[in-house]
Amino acid sequence: MTALGGFIFGKIILYFLYELAGKGMNYFTAKPDYEEPVNDILQSLVKNKSFVSDATDMIDYKKGIDNSTADKIVRLPYVKTQINKAVDKSDGKLHSTEIENQLKTIFIKSWMDKGITNTAIEKVKKDIK
Repeated sequence: MTALGGFIFGKIILYFLYELAGKGMNYFTAKPDYEEPVNDILQSLVKNKSFVSDATDMIDYKKGIDNSTADKIVRLPYVKTQINKAVDKSDGKLHSTEIENQLKTIFIKSWMDKGITNTAIEKVKKDIK
């Protein structure tokens, strides 16, 4: 991929992550107790420049976000810290495995959601005009 292609893909991922924070919860399927913590984690992820940079580097422009990529993203230290904080805050009511599974599902299904990815692409097109 050329430098310009890498830059454009990186911008698409950046906008995708912002869209993910707003619309990714459409794919939430866990018990209601998990909804707020998972949403809080997503919100904190997209606000963290280090996370956005690391996640962008992990996403292959040909594969997008598949099971393997989602697993790697959820294993990032910042994500693990946010998951642990949510579990600790719940006094044992929440389990890290369930939060991880929800985040993976949200990442994968949001990537496949053409509405979210197309919105990100349209924003990049506006930026480069």
